[in-house]
Amino acid sequence: MTESLQETAQISCDILIIGAGPAGMMAAITACENGADVIVLHDKPSPGGQIYRNVDNSPLPDANILGEDYTQGGELVARFNACSARVFSSASVWHVGDNGEALFSYQGTTQRVSALEIIVANGAMERPFPIEGWHLPNVMSAGAAQVMLKSDGIVSDDAVFIGTGPLLYLIVAQYLRLGVKVKALIDTTEKANYLKATQQLPKAFAQLGMMTKGLGLLNEIRASGTPCYRFVKDIQISAAEHAKPEQASQVTFQCANETVTLQADQFFLHQGVIPNLNITRSLGLAHHWNAQQLCWQPTLDNWGASSVPYISVAGDCSAIVGAIGAQNMGKIVALNLLYRLDRLKLEKRDELATRAMQDMQQLNRFRAFIDSLYRPRDIHRMPEKSSVVVCRCEEQNLAQLEQAFGEQASGPNELKLMTRCGMGPCQGRMCGTTVSELLAKWRNTGVANVGYYHLRSPMRLLNLEELAKLETVAPRSAQ
Repeated sequence: MTESLQETAQISCDILIIGAGPAGMMAAITACENGADVIVLHDKPSPGGQIYRNVDNSPLPDANILGEDYTQGGELVARFNACSARVFSSASVWHVGDNGEALFSYQGTTQRVSALEIIVANGAMERPFPIEGWHLPNVMSAGAAQVMLKSDGIVSDDAVFIGTGPLLYLIVAQYLRLGVKVKALIDTTEKANYLKATQQLPKAFAQLGMMTKGLGLLNEIRASGTPCYRFVKDIQISAAEHAKPEQASQVTFQCANETVTLQADQFFLHQGVIPNLNITRSLGLAHHWNAQQLCWQPTLDNWGASSVPYISVAGDCSAIVGAIGAQNMGKIVALNLLYRLDRLKLEKRDELATRAMQDMQQLNRFRAFIDSLYRPRDIHRMPEKSSVVVCRCEEQNLAQLEQAFGEQASGPNELKLMTRCGMGPCQGRMCGTTVSELLAKWRNTGVANVGYYHLRSPMRLLNLEELAKLETVAPRSAQ
């Protein structure tokens, strides 16, 4: 804690948690059970994160149709709602300081909260999928399809799902269980990945149940009669001749040495998830390139502690660990903070964390298998066609970025200055990883040598009226 913060004596809570997904909820439950004063900020109307979204208030007649992995989150949400944490829902965090302060938009005002410790648990985002036509209307992420399904019970009939990974297959299976017709599943998993993944099989068998679930999803899709195209490459989404030119209406791809064209009104893309790093990047935390998961992630110790004092990171924004792994991470991080706050002895912290640590080791071994099997194709991460849009916000395509690189824009920030790539409302979320990999390719070096955008607050859009209405969240004792 910095001296200036100590002098203000306006500490709002012991632990501030940003995010109420599996990691944030478990961290709050663990901390509250051990007497800590906790505040949770999350940007959704209800807790759960993406995986457990609306699990306690599903718009579907029977939420069980979404699967056990979804419904089992109901118990965690119930425990979270019953714990003593003060929760601010629909709160948009736009600044986090390394002095324990956070600013967030809430009900038309700006609120300030100060904590002794901060846990960043804002989850993951879908990996960018920069192919021809991915920026067109009628093209969305598969995660967006799941958000509409879980939030409002809205589906898109006769859609085409394109990509790779367990989440893609899960969403297609959920659609089919609801009786929604799926036009086709276009699977981009490379054939060579299956051979490479077998090297990880001995480690993956520790999580045999998860492997069985994945195989079950694929069998479920095939048994439905849904057309499944495997080992697909050379994907191009475009408008058909009879369609409005600005709307995607067809996809063309190569499968088994044949060119296939499908017409559809909606396309959903997915090729895995990566940590959502805008908060950790703006805080200046040390990050490193994870070659296994092909993404940047914060550099943390085994307890989730970052390079900045009083900032810890848990869940999928630390590394992609899945819902169960995120819960384990949330517990581990909270136990460590309880020790740092003198609420647990060192021996007790280690004892309580033993099972979660062991589970994480097993999950990480299984994760290596998943990452190897569903590794996205290089061309689907680093486009080669000059017309492919890389930065959707500023409409910068590959040719424009290559030109700037030829004019000495050798790093992400130089490229940003010369092209505005990464300056849009998403602040580089949808292009940052792609830019890092492209520059590494062009420079013939490792991604770690290229770096990432420099990010600053505010991390979210806000208006002057909100900023003018600044209020401070008072300590519980003052309420």
